[in-house]
Amino acid sequence: MNNLITIDIGNSNVDLGLFKNEDLVYNAKVSTQDNKSEFEIATSIKQLLNLSDDEASSTNTIISSVVPNKTQIVSKASKILTKKEPLVLNHKHELPIINKYNPPDDVGIDRLVDSVAAVKLYGNPCIILDIGTCLVFNAITDNNEYIGGSILPGLNMASESLSNSTALLKPVELKTPTNIIGNNTTESIQSGIILGYVELIKGVFKKYKEIVSKNKEIKLIITGGGGELIVPNLDFEFIYNEHLSFIGLKYIYDLFK
Repeated sequence: MNNLITIDIGNSNVDLGLFKNEDLVYNAKVSTQDNKSEFEIATSIKQLLNLSDDEASSTNTIISSVVPNKTQIVSKASKILTKKEPLVLNHKHELPIINKYNPPDDVGIDRLVDSVAAVKLYGNPCIILDIGTCLVFNAITDNNEYIGGSILPGLNMASESLSNSTALLKPVELKTPTNIIGNNTTESIQSGIILGYVELIKGVFKKYKEIVSKNKEIKLIITGGGGELIVPNLDFEFIYNEHLSFIGLKYIYDLFK
């Protein structure tokens, strides 16, 4: 059996996936902010993905990262676990997408991975929205060109910014309020962040469609952990795939193996 560990290192979490042949059988996440050693991380990966010693030794790893100081320690952990060097993606790898960012190396590798997966699964043109630490739009043309996107604070970042930057606003639980017009401070913040971002997403997607694909149907593909708060409130057609980065990493690994 061919096993593959897919690791996506983000600013908040390290997302872990385990493929057995073509199937994603386990996924988990650990905090990017922890200070565990490479040996402790290797143990955590093994336990979270339910890997035996025999399975680990026959498993390969691919890593994408937007946190350089975390990349090395996770790479070492992977090698400890599998006894093999992981494939660490960078901008020198030739991906099956045309990177038109300026300069190309400035785009986060995670954005390219999501874009590769979206085109593979759903075709192009398409718009990808990753709702994570940041809220990130990515645009792919019908010529398979990655042309860029938009970056905004994510839901938790926006909430924390309010409480950290004001004297009277306290942290609140992020959930959909009953009404868009909040009748207390908690509901007002929830409305502003959750329902405000819903309207923002609708507006940005509309503008992107006009630029990226005037005459052809275009899909919005949503991913990221924050999607669970947003997607129930969207009233237009979209695709939600929380495992988009895992699928992209698996597809890219298969191209290079």
